Amino acid sequence: MNVHERITELLEKRGWSLYKLAKESGIYETTVYDWFNEKHFTPSAQSIEYICAALNISQAEFYSGIDETNLSDEQLRLLELFAKVPAKKHKVVFDLLKALSDTDNRI
Repeated sequence: MNVHERITELLEKRGWSLYKLAKESGIYETTVYDWFNEKHFTPSAQSIEYICAALNISQAEFYSGIDETNLSDEQLRLLELFAKVPAKKHKVVFDLLKALSDTDNRI
């Protein structure tokens, strides 16, 4: 699921429109609409923070779609850090985690 789909899912769950999201988050309406019109801009990390605050969810919950109450503090921190990793470096993170996981399994 991409960021646009996640925002749409969260708005549908709450019965919110893009207009309501803009008003509640303090983000300009035109900015919010530009995410979903032909410009198809991607929200910035700062915008995601504002969206999360408006929706009263953590960034971990936004990015994972998992209710944070079921996650440990370490898992939440990992998700928050991963959300800050540029997309082009995600494979490096996955490779590192897989290597560490494989190493732990051989002990």
